[in-house]
Amino acid sequence: MSTGKIEEFNQAQGTGRIKDDDGPKRHFSRDDVPSAAERTNLRRGDKVEFRVDVEDGHAADVRKAR
Repeated sequence: MSTGKIEEFNQAQGTGRIKDDDGPKRHFSRDDVPSAAERTNLRRGDKVEFRVDVEDGHAADVRKAR
């Protein structure tokens, strides 16, 4: 799993961007956040864990870091 911080998340549009700790920025959508509770609570600056989708490089399975 990769880690990073939420750079932005637009609840209305359902899209956001993560600043990967390893450098690149990763896009994600609300569908990439499996938990509805976490989806509504994501805020800028939150530390998250995620998987990088090998096909498009976007973040998938986004969840708050423990």
